[in-house]
Amino acid sequence: MNKQKTISLFIATSLLLGNLLYAQDTKTLDLDSVTVTANKMEEDIKDIPQSITVMTDVDIEEKGIKDVSELIEYIPNLSSTGTVNFRGLNSSTFTNTSPMTIYVDGVPYTHMWGFDKTISNILRVEVLRGPQGSIYGKDSMGGVINIVTREPSDIVEGSVKAEYGTDNYQEAVFDISGPLINNNLYLGVNGVYSQSDGWVTNHYPGSRGDNANEEERYLFNAKLIYNPTDDLSIKFNASEESDTRYGREGGIIPSGTDIHSYERDDFNDALYDQDTYRKRKSDAQALHIDYDFGDMTFSSLTTHKKTEPCAYYDSDGSYGTAKDGFRYFMEFETKNIAQEFRLSNNSDRLRWVAGLYYEKEENDIIVATRTAMNYDAISEIKSDTMAAFGQVVIPFLDDSLELTLGGRLQRIEKDIDLETYLGAPLYTLDEDKTWDAFLPKIALSYKINSDLNTYFSITRGYLAGGFNYNASAGTTETNSFDAQESTNYELGIRGNLFDNSLYLSAAIFYMDIEDLQVWSIDPYTDIRSTSNAGAAHSQGIEIELGYAVNDNWKIDTSLGLIEAKHDDYINADGTDLNDKKIQETPSHTANISVSYFNPNGFYGRLNIRNQGKMYFDETNTVYENSYTTANIRVGYFLDDWEFYGYVNNITDESYLTAASENSVTFGEGRFIGIGAKYTF
Repeated sequence: MNKQKTISLFIATSLLLGNLLYAQDTKTLDLDSVTVTANKMEEDIKDIPQSITVMTDVDIEEKGIKDVSELIEYIPNLSSTGTVNFRGLNSSTFTNTSPMTIYVDGVPYTHMWGFDKTISNILRVEVLRGPQGSIYGKDSMGGVINIVTREPSDIVEGSVKAEYGTDNYQEAVFDISGPLINNNLYLGVNGVYSQSDGWVTNHYPGSRGDNANEEERYLFNAKLIYNPTDDLSIKFNASEESDTRYGREGGIIPSGTDIHSYERDDFNDALYDQDTYRKRKSDAQALHIDYDFGDMTFSSLTTHKKTEPCAYYDSDGSYGTAKDGFRYFMEFETKNIAQEFRLSNNSDRLRWVAGLYYEKEENDIIVATRTAMNYDAISEIKSDTMAAFGQVVIPFLDDSLELTLGGRLQRIEKDIDLETYLGAPLYTLDEDKTWDAFLPKIALSYKINSDLNTYFSITRGYLAGGFNYNASAGTTETNSFDAQESTNYELGIRGNLFDNSLYLSAAIFYMDIEDLQVWSIDPYTDIRSTSNAGAAHSQGIEIELGYAVNDNWKIDTSLGLIEAKHDDYINADGTDLNDKKIQETPSHTANISVSYFNPNGFYGRLNIRNQGKMYFDETNTVYENSYTTANIRVGYFLDDWEFYGYVNNITDESYLTAASENSVTFGEGRFIGIGAKYTF
């Protein structure tokens, strides 16, 4: 099915379902205004002059979202193939940085391998699209996923939940919170543990056998809140998380074969002679202090975070070949400490926020192969970031017109100490560089009426350069790369229509990208490196609709269309890639969800998602065509209990999430689960 037919079918389905459901009952459900804090001040979602998607705790539960990668599936022009792509911006391989920054109660997570992060105890998720450097301490070139968790109160409350599903999947979740001292000191703790046997059997003697791609993960959070006075609030958060996944969701294929001739089931049986797994551990702590002076609020946020991702792979994913005993692995240890001071006003008229930010980060990295000739690249990369940021919202014309001005002034210093070995010492690199930048923001919004707002914005995005920590030859210049910059233009409209029964958010955007950071392999030296491709652009449309048909039925739809192309890029082997599409960027993403709730306790939800054609390589020769998946969930509330069942990927669609000329990775197949939750 081509792109035009897919989009036409999506729109037609939306309209048809809307008409069918509307015919049942013309009574509408009032959509309350949603208050968000994404701009570091409480605002109605309609008044924010940029693209934003908000999901409440009810939305998260309805959709059965367990981690950020599942959340991403519902956001227009945001996709994940192990790493994240947003509006044509990919993760930066040798800075290990994602184009989107995750914030969990103020703690930033930016590592490119961190977007399958488990989430729990969620109050609200706010997804801001576009650069956010003028309001957040940690800069973000593409946008922010701001996760706000529930806070304990004077009421002792909580819940426990258990699930069971396909491949012996088991999950246990708990949450409990309440006062240690009434009106003064509060504690909340929650956690998640899950495991799955997986769907692959490894037939190599002495291996993990039937559990060749077993998965195990856990998350534990604790939040302590102390309010000694009405004006002072002190919050301490601590979390620990681990996620281990064995095997592959696919495998190695012979070079020159058609990747589309393979399906997920072709890889049920494996023959790994080397351990193959990915593991990510992290622990974080944050101290957040707020003092209310009446007209202003002073905030201090101190964070410490340690992240340890690693990956080990059997080189050929097989046995009985010339590569028996060969493996490839990467180990990272990232330690980060940051301090942010922020001052904001509490006026209903002129609204502003200003802050200072400092961050110190250390990365210890090992990239190695174990072959006939052992190769090791061992590096330490240190980074210091200093920034001043601020934003002000100025109202005009009886508050119907608002001008937003913001900016970020930052300096990032990095140094690398690299030693490479090929049995014996081979290469060293000991260098440092500094990147300075000023990132302005301007937006103009106009309230058509109390329910509908339009806006136009121009923002500057920035991602500092870095060093190739896998280098085995070359100079400082050949093993470093420049900053990636973008100028973002966006025109949008957001608000409620038809007596608040319809929520609309729509935007068109254009992004002018300079010095796009790309990953490549030199065909002559086989050196893997990140370089700058030159100019590129990204343009598209994003639409979100939420229609409350009546007291029982609701329809949610989203559609993202995008064209992201290179404008000036000659790659390492001299190939002209001008006008080629930026890899890992789907041509479109589309969702439609129909949900039903009956006051007697029964509920159900059907979600259909379509993703457009996507190229996995810069030459646009390896790709996945458009595909569609569907999920369904039904449940019943009985007093304090909830019982539910769900099926993800109902049709067992086989689709690629990553591929090259000699390897394929597939998305999750059909999954059936049941669960029960008790709330007290």
